[in-house]
Amino acid sequence: RLESQIDKTLELARIEGGGGLAEQAIKLDPWLERVLRGIVATEGESANLDVTLQPGLPPVRGDTAAIQLILRNLVENSIRHGDRAPIQLNVTAQRAGSGVELRYRDNGRGFEGDPTQLGRLFQRGGASRGTGVGLYLVRVLMDRMGGNVEFAHAPDGGFAATLRFQPQS
Repeated sequence: RLESQIDKTLELARIEGGGGLAEQAIKLDPWLERVLRGIVATEGESANLDVTLQPGLPPVRGDTAAIQLILRNLVENSIRHGDRAPIQLNVTAQRAGSGVELRYRDNGRGFEGDPTQLGRLFQRGGASRGTGVGLYLVRVLMDRMGGNVEFAHAPDGGFAATLRFQPQS
């Protein structure tokens, strides 16, 4: 957990200092599930993961290290704050116009409050044990890659995020 917090702090310093991203064309379909399964395995056996990828997704513009950090922050957020063991994580990726929309949701306790406030630096829920940096990094990294993210309450009361990636030009 300390290592994760140090990684977030270093990434925050790099971003706030104007550090660039190594953007490239990323084909999500062979890569996304493998990365997510690795993140969940690292976090222990406290999560069940279901990944659904639409066949033939177009390459997106992004930085693989940034996308891995985004995914790790979402998974860590669910596991630490979802108050379920094991927590169910559902990830779907589908074509959206010429880009890709990735929907992430869990069945945890969710966020009490306005989810549109999530992703602001140091914004935390009342019962949160976090620092309010993880979802901020998700928002900033998505913006830097030309995409965007929306945080919401999942229909079943959990946490949800929709990430929209731009096509590789």
